[in-house]
Amino acid sequence: MRVLSSVILLLCAVFSQNTFAQQQYTEATCLLLQQQIDRFAAQPESRHYRQALRDFNQHCQNPIAAPAKPLVLSNVPTKTIASSTVASSATEPVVLTATPENTAAVPFKLDMGAMMFSLFQPHIPYIVIFLVALILFRLVFWLLFANQAQFLGAMAEWQLHRVLLQRLPEGYQHYRNLVLQTAQGDLTEIDHLVLSRFGIFVVEVKNYRGWIFGSEQQDYWTVQHFRRKHRFQNPLRQNYKHTEAVKFALGLTSQDCRQVHSVVAFSERAKLKTPLPAHVCYIRRVADYIQQFSQPCFNDEQLRQFAAKLNVTASAKSAMRKAHKQQVTGPHR
Repeated sequence: MRVLSSVILLLCAVFSQNTFAQQQYTEATCLLLQQQIDRFAAQPESRHYRQALRDFNQHCQNPIAAPAKPLVLSNVPTKTIASSTVASSATEPVVLTATPENTAAVPFKLDMGAMMFSLFQPHIPYIVIFLVALILFRLVFWLLFANQAQFLGAMAEWQLHRVLLQRLPEGYQHYRNLVLQTAQGDLTEIDHLVLSRFGIFVVEVKNYRGWIFGSEQQDYWTVQHFRRKHRFQNPLRQNYKHTEAVKFALGLTSQDCRQVHSVVAFSERAKLKTPLPAHVCYIRRVADYIQQFSQPCFNDEQLRQFAAKLNVTASAKSAMRKAHKQQVTGPHR
């Protein structure tokens, strides 16, 4: 029986410790929580009712009683105490113990730290998951893209890729990020190339944000976003190098070179503010511009030869892009 009693006492101690592990509020605080529960009892789905009920169940199982402080009343008349063993009488102030009848309202202090923790405690796992996901996203972003401009450029190229796949009919062959060798021996990367019997279209994609000012003859164009201005190379001249590389890689004749068309595509983030030729347009308009060319200029045999050469280049794209990057950045020392 003593062993059984000891086990029962031990279990009671454990359960009582777990029950009152939460920090307990004072009786006054618990009374306020009970009043709030009664107030919103008719709305059991409301946030106020559920919060008050949760706080009451967690922190009011063993509320802290208000301390009973002795009250010394200085204005109470002194009382003479007579005793047979005392020769003289003495007076002393009457000390009264505070009781529920004569106790004034005792101010109580809320533990705001505990209450705030109880509010956020159910959401802590979600906050941790969100922070971890944000860190992983930033890490992947840093690994894939060296800077923001590269990331925005890749997003615009992917947008054009979807437009061409969805809006160009069969018979149009599409290549992305081709690295070709120029007649001068260096390398250049082409964002998009469309091969068809109606011509070859070399597309340069830009994802600038703001107003775009420029003309065909200017060396540099300007992008303005609020008060910030930035100059960039004329994309028409930049794409001229790409079209020349395509002509060289495919071995086109002087007659066929006329069928290679340069296209510059801007994302919707940009607003073209100066008159520009038709082959400078928005990404959503590229497919429409290409389909304006309806006169066949290449036969099936030429298309097979062109496609074979481009496929060989595309198969070595990884090695060519690595060589192009080394050419741009220079050899590592």
